[in-house]
Amino acid sequence: MEALPANNLFFFMLTIKSRSHEYTVESFESLKAALAATDRSRAHYLIDKAIGCHYGHVIADYSEASRTVVVDATEENKSFENLAPVFIGLLQLGLKRDGVLVVIGGGVLQDIGCFIASVLSRGLCWELIPTTLLAQADSCIGSKSSINIGAYKNQIGTFYPPHRVLLTPEVLTTLPPDEIRSGLGEVIKLQLIKSQADFDELMADLSRFDQSNQASILTKWIARSMAVKRPYIEADEYDRGARNLLNYGHTFGHAYESATQYGIPHGIAVILGILTATFLSARLGLIPESHYLELKQKLSPWHRPYGAILQNADRSVIFEAIKHDKKNIGEAVNCILTRGPGSMEKMRVDFTGQIQPAINQFIAKEMNA
Repeated sequence: MEALPANNLFFFMLTIKSRSHEYTVESFESLKAALAATDRSRAHYLIDKAIGCHYGHVIADYSEASRTVVVDATEENKSFENLAPVFIGLLQLGLKRDGVLVVIGGGVLQDIGCFIASVLSRGLCWELIPTTLLAQADSCIGSKSSINIGAYKNQIGTFYPPHRVLLTPEVLTTLPPDEIRSGLGEVIKLQLIKSQADFDELMADLSRFDQSNQASILTKWIARSMAVKRPYIEADEYDRGARNLLNYGHTFGHAYESATQYGIPHGIAVILGILTATFLSARLGLIPESHYLELKQKLSPWHRPYGAILQNADRSVIFEAIKHDKKNIGEAVNCILTRGPGSMEKMRVDFTGQIQPAINQFIAKEMNA
């Protein structure tokens, strides 16, 4: 019987319904146990160079070097232009349609692996072992791949879910603090989408967050975040309706990433994007200013000191990125704004008259406060 435990990630199985195929999320006590559960006779491995540095000996024991491609999983390498060597490498190692591509890494490698699996041989089986908090709590379910092309972030992609997701909290212990904060950015977003009570409970847990309780708090909120996201992706897999609400903070966050050459980690950029969307919501009269000020105070520890980097970003690059956001239709910008926790709304907002002045004021004034 599947379950999402409140305080323990271990020993559960979750089934996600997709139009292409159902897939499972399974938990394992260690990376070794997760790798042992893969089909080594059919598997080819796509591995993030960073995880190989920490767990190379474990991976070597459970994968075949002759069927492994290692990728430096950077935003620059997550580009249409730079993927050809990865495709060729897997083909040269003999990956065919009856094989299984096992992807071991964070969100960037997940995008790469998902895209490759969706188009190679017109679609092949793939399994994901996510190794960052951001990937475990958010992106591992949902079936999206997003690939950059030229200066345009995430403009090429597919919907093609993994056939299995294998989670292990063990790999989170090697993450630097900013990678943890980046993952928490998506957790914060999902709980704000859920309700005031869920957000308040998360903030209470994070107020006592330290090395001694990190594992228990993270496993609790990984499970809770999946519980929020699951109904959205099952009801609107191709992101045409209600699932758009999961982009809260992303229109602005993606622009901030691009304008700083990814100097702001993704989830932290999302936090800054959430604050921007909430600031704009207050300017448009959707919420009282007091709501924005309270959220600003609560989220401040989770984005500092990256506001200083944002202040130095080229505004023209920010504005260009927002205008080219793939969610836009026509001249207006589609934004996910808020009427408060648990009440997000997609709205078309005038770029010149409303978005530009709001962002200018947010960066100049709010990042100084």
